[in-house]
Amino acid sequence: MLRGLLDQGIPSKELENLQELKPLDQCLIGQTKENRRKNRYKNILPYDATRVPLGDEGGYINASFVRMPVGKEEFVYIACQGPLPTTVGDFWQMIWEQKSTVIAMMTQEVEGEKVKCQRYWPNTLGKTTMVSNRLRLALVKMQPLKGFVVRAMTLEDIQTREVRHISHLNFTAWPDHDTPSQPDDLLTFISYMRHVHRSGPIITHCSAGIGRSGTLICIDVVLGLISQDLEFDISDLVRCMRLQRHGMVQTEDQYIFCYQVILYVLTRLQAEEEQKEQPQPLK
Repeated sequence: MLRGLLDQGIPSKELENLQELKPLDQCLIGQTKENRRKNRYKNILPYDATRVPLGDEGGYINASFVRMPVGKEEFVYIACQGPLPTTVGDFWQMIWEQKSTVIAMMTQEVEGEKVKCQRYWPNTLGKTTMVSNRLRLALVKMQPLKGFVVRAMTLEDIQTREVRHISHLNFTAWPDHDTPSQPDDLLTFISYMRHVHRSGPIITHCSAGIGRSGTLICIDVVLGLISQDLEFDISDLVRCMRLQRHGMVQTEDQYIFCYQVILYVLTRLQAEEEQKEQPQPLK
């Protein structure tokens, strides 16, 4: 079914239709004079209704809640831009307030000589750094795996002494302006992400927080639906995501990649089923 759609070029036509999707909300808060400098790209802003508010005052960060129904559950994400030097404190404040335990970073700090994201963690084991006036961050462990790097960190509120454990997963096998050459590393990454997720929304960012982040969310949601034997429609999922953050799954290549990864997963599952059904040789 999916292979037929890919062969007929249906995903490209679906994406064309999605480009005509009119936003249901405005992005006024991200455009105010004091907030403009907090945006990495001036044309990529969160909708007012789905933006993540900071603190009691509802402060601004370029980040959006993305809530996706998966059967009777709801998968909740925060898609955000890669932090700027001036927004690192806001980023960690958001993680603390939302009680998030997993960050999925889908970009490198620098790609093609362009800075895509400010480093917002200490790079030396055991080193601590104050990321805001009351939050202290420490790198506890770092483990390079195939296609991604796992960092275990602790985030401490120095006033209350509460300490939380954060898993920082940095996917490194995604070339700039392209898609991964094969799905295995990304599927392992998603499986690991689900395994370490404990509470709060999964935080995902690339540089703008729409392209690779959107692709990750789309594939994760479809895998969740497949695991519950539920039907899915990639076009509907991307529409649902785009109504919550503008431009999610940004390029045609990324959209087609979602189809290719899911086709790969379903083909593998089918092969496993057929293997099970084979008559076993008599002992």
